[in-house]
Amino acid sequence: MPGDLNLKGHARALVIGSAGGALFYWLGMPLAWMLGSVVFVTIASLSGVEPFMNRKFRSVMVTVLGVFLGSAFSPEVIDRAGQWALAICVLTGFIVIGSAAGYLFLRRVGKLDPVTSYFASAPGGLGEMALASEEMGGDMRTVSLIHTIRVITIIMVIPFWFRLVVGADVPSMMPPNPGPPPEWLDWVVLIGCGVIGWPLAKLCRLPAASLVGPMILSAIAHLTAMTHLQPPAVPVAAAQVVLGAAVGCRFAGVTLKMIGQIARLAFCTTGMLLALAVAFMYLFSDLIGVSQPAMILTLSPGGLAEMSLIALALGIDTAFVSTMHMFRITIIIVLGPSLFRMFGRRRTATET
Repeated sequence: MPGDLNLKGHARALVIGSAGGALFYWLGMPLAWMLGSVVFVTIASLSGVEPFMNRKFRSVMVTVLGVFLGSAFSPEVIDRAGQWALAICVLTGFIVIGSAAGYLFLRRVGKLDPVTSYFASAPGGLGEMALASEEMGGDMRTVSLIHTIRVITIIMVIPFWFRLVVGADVPSMMPPNPGPPPEWLDWVVLIGCGVIGWPLAKLCRLPAASLVGPMILSAIAHLTAMTHLQPPAVPVAAAQVVLGAAVGCRFAGVTLKMIGQIARLAFCTTGMLLALAVAFMYLFSDLIGVSQPAMILTLSPGGLAEMSLIALALGIDTAFVSTMHMFRITIIIVLGPSLFRMFGRRRTATET
């Protein structure tokens, strides 16, 4: 059956993901619906069950999340523009140092070819980096697996780090909306943000268009007081299940032998990035006036949607974290392939 019509695969992914989320919620785990979905669907994928998640369906749920993320923007955000500019400089430095360290490790220790090492070391842009590596002669499967393991490791580690190390109350599910009940006009505005924002962002060639476009329009709607609706718990939980299942489905068709060969490299490079993120947090959070929890969420290179969802669930400067991850992905997608075309091929020729 064609991938887009794989209804049985969709059903498996959603049922397995929901079961995992429900179990994690019952156990009181942090971000239960996303982490439970990730774990159960990943196990199912590696066991040959073949769950499937259509990218368009995931994008629809990401659009819902983008609309909700826009609700975190307030007029105070505009007053912090100077602070955000400094944060972008710090983020750029993190990307450069983290990518260079990852490249050297994968090239010297992992013995991967230069193209694969380069695109696998970028702290973000899973799909784009995998496609770019294939176009330029790298190993697309290796790049994709290293990025996937990085994302799943970070979204598993960060919530537990906040609960066990920071001592923060990481909820299993979003708390109920404390504000007044929404009116029909609130829903019209937010639905319009999603329906218009996604194709508009795609037309403007923005990265992660299904998330970024609706988030920008929703932010404008909240900044201009067109609506004050905050994210309800149930749709956010549903988004967690779908996002978690989508990550787990990336392991479909991958053998344990292949995972064993690449996982060591992926864990090491992810550990290096997380250690660098912690170092940058201690060095720069006070300098730019950002709290340490917000700084670590900003620098931890999980997926844009996943890290934004974690910030939303924790209630930690969601607008700041989401925007910085949007810049991270933009920098990597725009500059990564371009820099390789300018300098990488020449270096590859000298190394081979």
